Amino acid sequence: MDKNILLNVSSKLELKLKLTAVFADKVPHELIAKEKNKLTLISEDKTYYLYLGDSKGLTRNDVYNFFVNFSSNNIQDLDIDVKSFVTSNLNESILLQTIYEALWFDTFKEYTLKSKKNEEKKVKYNVVSTAKFPSYTSQQQIEIQGESINLARNLQDMPPNLLYPEVFAKKIQDAAKGIKNLSVKVLGQKEITELNMNLLLAVNAGSNFDARVVVLEYKGDPQHADDILGLVGKGITFDSGGYSLKPSLAMKGMKFDMSGAASVCNAAIAAAKLQLKINFVAVACLTENKIGGHATLVETVFTSMNGKTVEINNTDAEGRLVLADGMTYALRKGKANRIIELSTLTGAMLVALGSYMTGAFATDDKLFNDFDLSSQQTNEEIWRMPIHQQNILNMRSSKIADLSNLSKDPYGGSSNAAAFLKEFSEDKPFLHLDIAGTAYKNDRGMGILIKTLVQYMKNYSTSK
Repeated sequence: MDKNILLNVSSKLELKLKLTAVFADKVPHELIAKEKNKLTLISEDKTYYLYLGDSKGLTRNDVYNFFVNFSSNNIQDLDIDVKSFVTSNLNESILLQTIYEALWFDTFKEYTLKSKKNEEKKVKYNVVSTAKFPSYTSQQQIEIQGESINLARNLQDMPPNLLYPEVFAKKIQDAAKGIKNLSVKVLGQKEITELNMNLLLAVNAGSNFDARVVVLEYKGDPQHADDILGLVGKGITFDSGGYSLKPSLAMKGMKFDMSGAASVCNAAIAAAKLQLKINFVAVACLTENKIGGHATLVETVFTSMNGKTVEINNTDAEGRLVLADGMTYALRKGKANRIIELSTLTGAMLVALGSYMTGAFATDDKLFNDFDLSSQQTNEEIWRMPIHQQNILNMRSSKIADLSNLSKDPYGGSSNAAAFLKEFSEDKPFLHLDIAGTAYKNDRGMGILIKTLVQYMKNYSTSK
């Protein structure tokens, strides 16, 4: 059932039913089922009791995942007693943030093209707490970044015959209209060609849709005009693998290969709406990767925007190609002095970290540590991975070009991809975030790391 969730935060009970957490050491009613995450309705108390077992084992993930899953099926208006969830490890302020974010995540009306629509049911949640949101965030921030997360998820879920580069670019333009200090431009095939973004063009060569580059520039800190964050996102609206064709089962989910671009663009829009004191340029390189009469062949060589030559030894290693030109644009045209880049880049990331954490590769400890702090505040888990000198040598193994887009060593694929991108960072601090395992789940987009990108920008703006 599709729902229209109405959210409220207050210090008092307002609705007829209440949801309260109970732990193993204090169960207030003998009829409460002692099974973790099990709800028991005690009608005379007008209360749903949620049994959570040992309080010491409760985590933010437990709370967040419960409310996302619960609200997907619940049809009852409820007061939610935040204080009842407090443990020695989780204070009321953190729980207020976590529960509110989880419920906001489910305000999203899932994308559907079904001819028969289910009747909507409006569900009210009153999040009851006397605490304030943590000092690093606010109700306004959660709501604005929540809107951007849901916009990104909508883009992710669209089928590839309806979402191609031109459509993606138009949707970002529409979402960014009227936001103070934010400008948007879309580069077409002519401008991309004039800029010598030949790696992007090489990936686009087999598509019947022209490539696009979306550029969002925000000037929120004129006193530090030379301090500009570069955000770069991979926007492959469908990835067939090109002539290095994927097997049929591996093409499932390849409409989500634009998730990095969706997150970067919508995080940029959220940060601008919040009027954060920061400057950034966000770049999304958009194309399909398909087979066609002009599609790029294996062992062809192209010159990138920054002048380095690249031998394409696997057309299915296309993400790093479009990102290389996107990074160069952010650095040279956008004047960025550091780069954060998001991409569904390597299947090897799933092998390494599963679908639970995003892999992070950094050339600068401060940039990583600042972003890691932000990820802890938003509870979006990342794990630092290495870029070894051997990975760099692997990507310089071509006999006829500066770089190969594929290592001859079949192992360490995620680190090899990160090493390739490092070659285009021009010695600026660089953070690569491989969201291949976290961008989507159960055939639905997650809007991953938008919260953390916004939090990083907010933390950076307030630290000056």
